[in-house]
Amino acid sequence: MLNINIKKNNENKIIIYEEFIFDKINISWKPFFVKEFKKKYFFILINKIKKEYEDYKCWPKKSDIFRLFREISLFNIKVILIGQDPYYTPGVADGLAFSTKKKNYIPISLKNIFLEMCNDLKCEIPKKGDLSPWLKEGIFLINSSLTVRNNQPLSHSLLWKDFIFNLINYLDKNKKIIWIFWGQKAKEIKEKHKIESNRSIVSSHPSPFSAKYGFFGSKPFSKTNEIFIKLKIKPVNWLKILI
Repeated sequence: MLNINIKKNNENKIIIYEEFIFDKINISWKPFFVKEFKKKYFFILINKIKKEYEDYKCWPKKSDIFRLFREISLFNIKVILIGQDPYYTPGVADGLAFSTKKKNYIPISLKNIFLEMCNDLKCEIPKKGDLSPWLKEGIFLINSSLTVRNNQPLSHSLLWKDFIFNLINYLDKNKKIIWIFWGQKAKEIKEKHKIESNRSIVSSHPSPFSAKYGFFGSKPFSKTNEIFIKLKIKPVNWLKILI
């Protein structure tokens, strides 16, 4: 559990700390969040998100906004897979990029990811959209915006800009992490942070509008493991989501 001291006389910060379940964040993230909590932008951001959820329907549900930081230790991360927005239709986003817990439903972008995985690894197509088993393999499924208004893609992208910038800089200190960038927004992150090409896999986005322009046939799953083998690191078991 993450225990961060917040001044007792700042009632608003205490309420925000509890409302966004920061006390449940994995302890390995404490140095990062302690640093961010001290910055002026952070509580401005969280207050704005709080108001967005009060005034509009937003996704994912508030308790899942920082879910990723509760369910994966910083020290276990091997792959960072960057998405864009959470799914912006009701009940689909679950706090992990590209993942959904919604029963009997797989979003089109995720269907394309599964198709490429099937062709790349010669496996069957997963029947569930829940990608949480990948967390246990060290795959960090982060969006460049952690929230979104209902049916309004990119509506919160500017709000999260500073947080994501600081997070990427923090994660890039680990030179054994492999990065997967899908789509233009993700490519911009790679360029802005000057992330090394020998640790990066880049292609178009798996969305139905762009998958045929470079995502299909890009083989990100096998290419990631080829890099790990060269680094003498245990490869990722991408097929864990089939279990």
